[in-house]
Amino acid sequence: MSLLLDTGALYAYYDRSDRWHTKMLAVIRKEARGLIVPAPVIPEVDYLLGARLGAASRRAFYSGIIGSHFFVADLPRNAYLRVAEIDEQFADLELGFVDASIVALAQSLKVRRVATTDRRHFTPLASTFSLELLP
Repeated sequence: MSLLLDTGALYAYYDRSDRWHTKMLAVIRKEARGLIVPAPVIPEVDYLLGARLGAASRRAFYSGIIGSHFFVADLPRNAYLRVAEIDEQFADLELGFVDASIVALAQSLKVRRVATTDRRHFTPLASTFSLELLP
């Protein structure tokens, strides 16, 4: 079964000092065959890893992508309109492009499961769009 990974989930996986690390490590190991990284998440993860942990952690992330540990999913062209609609629908949450794109991609790929550390944004999204949040 497929699992979409948000920025916080991926960051926590690589940062052993992150409070979500142990949980994300377990989730990612358990779901190893169906991990999907939405393409819009990559620049955020790259920035956070580089700024907080250094270049070696960024390269470890790249290796995960290159080595097919993660499947990278681009947004289909028609999903950009959906991103804008989701962002507008949840304007009070100030979602932003990346979180809205994760939901649009979940709908496009028909994937219900999202690994996230961002409960503030994703809890209301989950109840509206029938998403299952992990861990």
